[in-house]
Amino acid sequence: MAATTTEAAAETLGYAALTPAELAAITSAATGQLVREPVVSAAPIDYAWGSVATAGLWRVDVRDAAGAAEYAYFVKLLRHTRRWPGLSFLPDDATRAEFIDFFPWRGELDMYESGIEAVLPDGMRMPALHHVKYADEDHIALWWEFVPERPGAWQLADYRRAAHLLGRLAARRREGAEVNRLLPEVFGTRPKEGSALRYYAKRRVLQRAVPFLQSDELWRHPIVIAAMERVADAGLTAQLRALCKRVPDLLDMLDSLPQTYAHGDASPQNLLLPVSEPDTVVVIDWGFGTLLPAGFDLGQLVAGLAQAGGADPGEIAAIDPAIFEGYVEGLRDEGYEVAASAVRAGYLGGLAVRSALTTLPIELLPATPAATPEVVDKFVHGLRLARALLDLVAELPD
Repeated sequence: MAATTTEAAAETLGYAALTPAELAAITSAATGQLVREPVVSAAPIDYAWGSVATAGLWRVDVRDAAGAAEYAYFVKLLRHTRRWPGLSFLPDDATRAEFIDFFPWRGELDMYESGIEAVLPDGMRMPALHHVKYADEDHIALWWEFVPERPGAWQLADYRRAAHLLGRLAARRREGAEVNRLLPEVFGTRPKEGSALRYYAKRRVLQRAVPFLQSDELWRHPIVIAAMERVADAGLTAQLRALCKRVPDLLDMLDSLPQTYAHGDASPQNLLLPVSEPDTVVVIDWGFGTLLPAGFDLGQLVAGLAQAGGADPGEIAAIDPAIFEGYVEGLRDEGYEVAASAVRAGYLGGLAVRSALTTLPIELLPATPAATPEVVDKFVHGLRLARALLDLVAELPD
């Protein structure tokens, strides 16, 4: 529910709140109209609890009490990794300290300040950043333009257009390209594993997801049994376990492919389709910062909405050819000649390593011993998504 007075809005926003004078100044600049007495409404926006650097999201509407000026902001409060509640799930102090040191918690601001917008192809832009508030050493509030999105589900043409733009962006940021000098230093620093993808695969996949998938305990849990009965996919468990064993070899294969600085988390949730700009994609929330194989971004584009529960896994088979063709075309439009087979390997290999083994909401099991309908539904969705991704990555050579 929105806080509808300036004082209530400030209380709702906490660390992210601005003074009336600051609100008047940034809204005057954003609208080109003088704002003397700002009236503020702030409403929280839900976000995934596991988001490491996100401490809060809000829509904030500001209008002038005496005039017609009004503007909507998307406010994001970044927090230092040491403030992330999920640190308690990491196994020991050494692992927690390593993660705090590794994770680029202010990476979204760093990317904006790097001038990355100058590298984006026509038809892709970032939202306007109107104000940065350094609340303290652990919190930074970003006051972005609020982008009203086009209503309705993504269509195949949307997926293809987004993939084409991602391909053009990847081509411009290929390994060795001059534009990469703009990259924030933190994104150019490789972890000891060699890449951010390897770091993620080691900790999120190999150390957490794989042991669960390989254990008999998981598949004997009442919730998983109930979900498996509904899905009726007898071969799923064995195929997931077989993929678990392939992760190290897939990571080696991915390292051998042509590399680029991709978006890194190119799910539709991070590629906004503005209602007032039908030919534009607004890009937010840059992900993995180190080099990635060409084609990697297609993994989140095909699976991101379904992973978040916002799309049916059954749609993935139709999305796949549309995005692959669009991406390859985007690479070629920028003069980056990469064999389609290499792009396909980067796409599906990245999908296998990052997403195919993490579709089940295993974090719900300790707190939910009984097979409640809501939790069983989540596991049914995760199992169906696993099947859709396994069918895609099955074409990867052994």
